[in-house]
Formats: sequence, structure tokens, C-alpha cells
Amino acid sequence: MIRLDIHRLLALNNIRYGRSFLINHGFTPSEARGLLHTEAKEVRLVTMERLCNTFHCQPNDLFTWIGDRKSHLNALKKSDFPELARLLAGKSPQEIEEILRRIERGG
Repeated sequence: MIRLDIHRLLALNNIRYGRSFLINHGFTPSEARGLLHTEAKEVRLVTMERLCNTFHCQPNDLFTWIGDRKSHLNALKKSDFPELARLLAGKSPQEIEEILRRIERGG
């Protein structure tokens, strides 16, 4: 099953109040509620474009695949991402600076 995964994008962008964020970016309260509901059944192309512009992402970033790993749709499956604070816990300032340099270089 392909699922709209707005919550992941909100977490990646450190946005706590998704409904308020979406409303502040031009979505109506009912649109925001529908998009944040994990069982959203459909997304119009116009809405996808607005979400991509809001999150500065591509359409594949909006969706995740829940299902058979052998499916060609498995490429949509998103990996779990660790919480940044937990990732950096116990690291020295020098180690954190090195991690940031690697991120800036793209790897």
C-alpha cells in the first residue's frame, strides 16, 4: 500500500505542529486535517504540487510503501531516521563538526 507520509516530512523539518504549519502555508483547516490523517485515500496533483513546494521536496518524498519487499514499489519505502539529538549524543564538539562538514559535502 502506498501511503502519504506527511508526518515524516514534518519530523525531518523539525515541525511540531503540522496542522498549523500547513494552514500557515495556505492549506485550509480541512485540507490540513485530511493530509495529516494517516489513512488518506487520495491526493490530487494540485495538492501534491503544493506540498512539494511547501516542503521543497519531490513527489516521491511525499509517499512511502508499506508492503511486499519484492514489489517494484519498494523503492518508495523510506528508512527510519534516528532522532538527531540521539545521533549526536555523546559526541565531542570536534566529532559533531566533522559530521556537519560531511553533510555539507554531501556524504
